[in-house]
This record gives sequence, C-alpha cells and structure tokens, in this order.
Amino acid sequence: MAQRTVGILLLAAATAGLVGCAGTDGTGPQVSGPPSAIPTAADPLATPSVDGRFPVGDGRLLALRCWGSGSPAVVYGGGESGIADWSGTSITQGLVTRTRVCLYDHSGVGLSDPPPNHKRLLDDVVRDLHELLAAARISPPYLMVGQSGGGFDAYHYTGRYPGEVAGLVLLDVPAGQARMSATDVAELAWDSPGNVEHVDYVAAERQMALHRLPIPRIPVTVITARSGQSAPHFDEQRVWLQGSSHPVQVVLDGGHNIDRDDPVRVLAEIQKVLTLAS
Repeated sequence: MAQRTVGILLLAAATAGLVGCAGTDGTGPQVSGPPSAIPTAADPLATPSVDGRFPVGDGRLLALRCWGSGSPAVVYGGGESGIADWSGTSITQGLVTRTRVCLYDHSGVGLSDPPPNHKRLLDDVVRDLHELLAAARISPPYLMVGQSGGGFDAYHYTGRYPGEVAGLVLLDVPAGQARMSATDVAELAWDSPGNVEHVDYVAAERQMALHRLPIPRIPVTVITARSGQSAPHFDEQRVWLQGSSHPVQVVLDGGHNIDRDDPVRVLAEIQKVLTLAS
C-alpha cells in the first residue's frame, strides 16, 4: 500500500500470540571485575512473546509479533509492514516496558499471505486485523496507533469495534479526500501493481471524508508533522479528534515519517495516551 499517496489506513496494528510476556526488570547477578564486565539489562525485544502466522476468516495466514505483557495492548499499523517498521525501534522499546506491543504485516507484504484477487474495502482490512488478534488470543482493550495510511485502518477499526479500543494515536494522517481518484494517483486503484493489498483507496478516501464511523469517547492524540503531508494546513488533521473524550493535537518538527524524525516525543505522546487508557 502506498504510504499515503492516499491517506489511508490503521490500523492498525496489530499482533498476536498465544499468551506470554517478555521483558526484564533489569536486575541480574552481581559480577566482580571492572565496570565493563557488569552485565547490562537484557534487550526487551530480544525474545517476542508472540511470533507467528495466524489464520483469518478465509484461511489466509497473517504474520504478527508481540513483546511484553499488560493492558491495553498497543497495536501498531503503518507503512506496508508493521513488523519491519517498528521492530527494534526506540518507541517499541520504550512501550514494551509498560505493556504488550503488537505489530503485524498487512496482506501481501512481509510474511503475510497475499489478499484475495478482488477489490477490498476498509471493512475487509479491519476484519483481517480483528480476526488476527482473536486467532492469536490478544485480548482487548487495545491502544491503536496508525501512521500515514495506517491511520485510516486504526480509525476505522476503532469505529467498527468500539468496545475493543481504549485509545487512539494517529501519526501524520491527513484527512480523507472525497474527490481523489485513480487518475490523480494510479496506486489508488485496487488492481494497480503497486497496490499489494488490493484496497480500493478511492473508496477509502471518500469514506474517511464523508462517511466516517463515530468513535467511542476515548482519548485521541493526533501527532502532526510540521513538514508532513498536511503542511501548512495543520488544522486538517483535527478531524480525527471529533467525539474524543480527551482530544489532543501535537505539531512536531519533522517530516511525514515523524516516528523516525522525533521518536522521543512520539513515544512520550503515546505513553500519555496509554496512561489515560489504562
């Protein structure tokens, strides 16, 4: 899926697994010798608690990976591969010390099976994630984090399954465009060679612009990149805050990939929502 050549889609993120937790409290045996010989805390991402491919309704297998334990679980979706995007990042490392963090590969990318060869809608995408989380026994509530097109997924998942989502964070997710068409951007067409998920992005843009599902009264933070895809019209992204019990927009210096440009502030904002959602 294009990074938001369209502006589409969370979800959402997601991951799964049988139950389990990874991490360490940073303690260890005392070792004599110079300071350099004292062991450091183990990498909390070294051993996932969930790492596999799990079936969704039509028998396809989607890949997901989780670390840590706790609730709500942070489910991340953004870019073409959630696992590759956030595995090993400082944001994931910072979150996994507090709760479970799950990443997943969208259909057709990474280790996930390709999608059916027909037009797909946002409902199909979030149903995949819903069934993936259930198959991996990752119980709600979730804190959904969506970047770029993944923000459409995260937002739509929140509206479609309102009882499962306790908080929402969107990273530079422009508002939907009702008049965007495949003549504007070829990859918006579901059968474009570059559209590996076969999502009808024209329909998704229109749905997010005109027919968004209402979201529950949960904390929502929109992180807008000062040099991102909505610049200089930052207010455009405030549309995602409608209905929130705790609406916050934060504008950070950086480009569209704001999670890479300012991971410290992005982590801090996600942690704030995690506290409110807990």
